[in-house]
Amino acid sequence: MPSDGRSRSEAMQASDDHDLIVRLYHEENPRLVRYFHRNSVSRAEADELAQETFLRFVRSGTARMLSSPQGYLRRIATNLLRDWADRSSTRVDKLKSPISDAAEIPVHGDPHRALAARDDLAFCDKLLLDLDPIDREIFLLNRVDGYSFRDIGKRIGLSEWAVKRKMLKTLDHLMTRMANR
Repeated sequence: MPSDGRSRSEAMQASDDHDLIVRLYHEENPRLVRYFHRNSVSRAEADELAQETFLRFVRSGTARMLSSPQGYLRRIATNLLRDWADRSSTRVDKLKSPISDAAEIPVHGDPHRALAARDDLAFCDKLLLDLDPIDREIFLLNRVDGYSFRDIGKRIGLSEWAVKRKMLKTLDHLMTRMANR
């Protein structure tokens, strides 16, 4: 008999639950990581969100009661992704992009700085032209025209969440290209 005061059947049930969760983790974790990564989450954050999904699943205590634990895991993952997107929208607002600095181009003064600024703008123009037309429109509407994500979504027929996700992906792409310039 187990020494912690549980009956043999309780101990066997706990062992079965543990085995079920371990099996689910091995089967579903790669799918969850791919799901998060496909939705513009970095690989490291995708791993963390997948782990958080399982942590919430285990804490719910519903492993044995569900006929489709995979569906419940996907629901948790979707909710976590929405929370992540809401948090990242603050990050999107704080990220500066090369085009955001256009107002800081020196008009008078150092000709070298003016030339460098023009080169930067030419490079940014090329980057913007290389973007998908929808991504470019979202970027310009937000960063140049000052539209909110909600207003952009209404204007082009996407949800606010989809606009935020596209904007984060676009900013990440632009910043990576600028860093590798």
